This record gives sequence, C-alpha cells and structure tokens, in this order.
Amino acid sequence: MNVLLLALSTVSGENLKCFEYQYGEDPCFDGYYQLEPIPKFLNEKLKENNQSLDCIITLNTHEVDNAILPRVRCIKENVEQYSFIDINAKEFFEKMLCNGQKAFQQMPKIISIPIDVDDIIPGIILAMNQLRELKDKSNDFNLYIDMHGGPRNTQMTFQTILSLLKHESIYPSAIYTIIMNKSKPNTIKDDTKYFDYIDFVSGMNEFLNFGKPISIKSLNNLNDLSLRDFTEKANQVADALTLCDMSVFQKSLEDMSNWLNNREIKQDSLLELFIKNIRMDYGVLLKEDHDVIDEIQWCLTKGYLQQALTLIESKMPEELFKKGIFHYDENFMVEIKKDPNKSKIKVKDAIECAKAMQHREWESDINFIFIKWIKALNIFDKDDNGKQIIFELNKTHQEYLNFSRQSTPNFNNKVFLTISYKKNVLLKVMLKKGIYIDQYLQDMCMRFLILHYTLKQERNIANHAIGERKTNVYDIKEAIAGYIDLARILYRA
Repeated sequence: MNVLLLALSTVSGENLKCFEYQYGEDPCFDGYYQLEPIPKFLNEKLKENNQSLDCIITLNTHEVDNAILPRVRCIKENVEQYSFIDINAKEFFEKMLCNGQKAFQQMPKIISIPIDVDDIIPGIILAMNQLRELKDKSNDFNLYIDMHGGPRNTQMTFQTILSLLKHESIYPSAIYTIIMNKSKPNTIKDDTKYFDYIDFVSGMNEFLNFGKPISIKSLNNLNDLSLRDFTEKANQVADALTLCDMSVFQKSLEDMSNWLNNREIKQDSLLELFIKNIRMDYGVLLKEDHDVIDEIQWCLTKGYLQQALTLIESKMPEELFKKGIFHYDENFMVEIKKDPNKSKIKVKDAIECAKAMQHREWESDINFIFIKWIKALNIFDKDDNGKQIIFELNKTHQEYLNFSRQSTPNFNNKVFLTISYKKNVLLKVMLKKGIYIDQYLQDMCMRFLILHYTLKQERNIANHAIGERKTNVYDIKEAIAGYIDLARILYRA
C-alpha cells in the first residue's frame, strides 16, 4: 500500500494562476493548487512500477474544511480552464486531482484528519492511529510525505509524526517539497536526506545522553562514510552497555578512541559538529591511561548502575592486583595440609583445584581469591550467634569514608583453600606496604573491601534474582560514589 501524508492549505483566492512543475529531468506539467503537484507526480512515478497511490491522508485545519469560496477559477494564459462554485479547500483539492495534466484515472482513498494549529497533539494522535491501521492491513506499506503545504507549524507536526513512527520502525520512503521559482518551472524536490540529518542529530543526542544505539536506518540516504564508521563504533559501545558486557565495553571504547584520533577530518561532515561533544562526554575514557574507576564513575554519572556494579564485581579485583593494592605470588610453593607426604603445590595450581572443587572454573583466579581474602579478614560484624551481620547501604557517599565497625580486620589472616578431599592449603595475600603500615589507610581499605563485597552482593541480587532487593537507587548511587572515593585514596597510597 502506498500512502501519502500531507497538510492541506486554504485556497489563496478566487483566481488561481497556472504554474509549471518539474521533478528532475521529467517533463513539466501544470498545476493550480499548491497541494496538487506532488500527489499527481507521485502517482505517475508509482505507475512506472505498475503501482499506484492508494491513499492520501490529509491534515485539515478548520478553515480548510469550512471556509467556503463562492467561486474559484483556474486560469492559464488569461483563459479560464476550470471553475468551481461554493467550494472549500478540501473539496477543491479532490477536484484538482481529477482534472488537468496527470489527473488520476482512479482516485485514491482520501482520509481527512482534523488538526488545530494551536493544539496539534490530538491531530497527531489521530494521524498516528490511522497510519498504524493502514500499516496493519498491508504487507507492503510505503509512506510518502508532502512537506510544503499546510499551516505555519506543519514541519513541526510532521517531525513529531516521523519521530513517533521511527519508534515503530516505520520510515518514509520519500519526503517531498516544492521550490518555487520565478522564471522557470517550480521544482519538486526529494528532501528525505535532510530529515535523515535531523534523525541522525536526534540519534546522537540519545547516544550522548543515554548511550542508546544510533539507528543505521537514519543514515540510508546520507552519503557520508565518516558518519557510518562512527555509528558502527558508537553502536558497539551502546550494545555492550545494553548487554552489560563490560569487557566488550572496554574494547569498544578503545576502538572508538582509535577511530577518533585517526579519522579523516571532513569539515563538511555532520559528525564534526559532535566531535567536541563526544570527547567531552566520554572524557577520560578515550585516553589510554584511564582506569576501571574512571569507567565506574562514567557509568554512575550516566545512571548505568548495573553496569557500574558489574565493573566493580568483575574488573576491579584485577585492577587492584595490577596496582599492587593486594597481591600474591602465583608461583610460590605452598604446603598441602593433612598430606602425609607433606607435598607442595604452586599457588596457581592450588587455586585451579579450589575453583574446580566449587565448580567455579569460569571465574578468574584473581576474582576468586579476592572474595576469599575479604571473607578471611574478619571485617564484617557478627551477631551474638556469630552470624555475619549484613552491611546496609544507607549512607551518603561522604559517610562511607569514616564509618566504624566493631570488628578489627587482621590483614595477616591467610586464605583457606580446599584443593581436594580432606586436603587444603593456606595462601598468604599481601597488602600494599604503604597501606599495611598506615592505620588510616588500613581503615580506608577495610571500608573499601566491605563496600566491594556488599556491592557485589547487590549486583548478584539483581542479575540472578536471588533475593528481594531492599536497597533503593539513591542508596546504591551513594554507595558507588563512596566506593570510588575510597578507591582513589588507596590508589594514591
């Protein structure tokens, strides 16, 4: 089904002059009413493919439907060609489709939608419902837009409709307008690409503000390879965020940074308008020396809380290990307890055995040991029965820098690993010397580790639906902000 959407204009007077219209190199044809040319032109174009214009949806103001002209005369070279008595603009439009050059042999269905220039929303709703109904009835739905008629806010109305249609994956096949010329035929112009520019700008705003993917569909008519290249990179970042795949997110940021730094600069490319915004928005993340805390801060600022929690749970232990906040020697030989032969095993192999015993082969060695180490430090308060008391996330981010606990962590405690039936080893995890010898930094480290473990549990509750989440969004944001502050203190140690 081929559908044309347009907004009718009032008839400009009693005597209408004849104008010539032309599309590209096609033959010229006559027209008297400004909404007459594009329906006729489009119908002729569709005929070339054995199709026709099946339906015209018109947006009609009160004046279009109710202002009656006593007489309308169509005049060419001072000779009256057509004359109509007591007619409104809607009726005149339909009459002109049946008359003159390129006249319709079979009239399309015409659906009129009332629209108020002072309140366009009800008309937009009616138009959207009508378009949805027509699309649902057709397996091959093609929408065309005639932009040049109607009241003063027609373009705003059409832009709103097009934006709404985009969310339903309905895209116009073509958008036409007319350029009025004084000394030559008026030009029927395909303006689809300009609305693709608007679509791209809208997509960029969504990407920068919310990290949403930019629709490749919006670039169909934009012959700009730099836009397409960037869109591919941007969508990789957005898709990784959507799927909460933070490893891919980090790789995608690296790819985007490389592309931005090595791209061919084209001053006439729409993308150049956004380069500064992109660099400001992603900031330090586009630099090679950014760290995981920078990524967590960015996610927190953007409101990607689950993504921030995933970075904390999956990426922070390795970063802490690389920065030397905690460390162990994976090649150190440790004695196997309760082994009559007093055999020894490499720490690395012991960890692999311990993970296998718990069916956690998928987990990295560092992440596995990090949580084991936190549990071994005795940093969580316990009730009278010796049961660990759940740490509640109910503080401001500043308060996470100075909260106190009943228990005192013992950073000399070793990690207990069961490597096989009745066999285990004790692993010594070392704390960075600058932290180990400074009580203030030890306290900060304790608070950091408590927050890490608790935020990991929050992430697991959401990811695996293993319990009822009692913490609200505000408290999680404050806890993540406190975690970032504590990490920065430890990084400087």
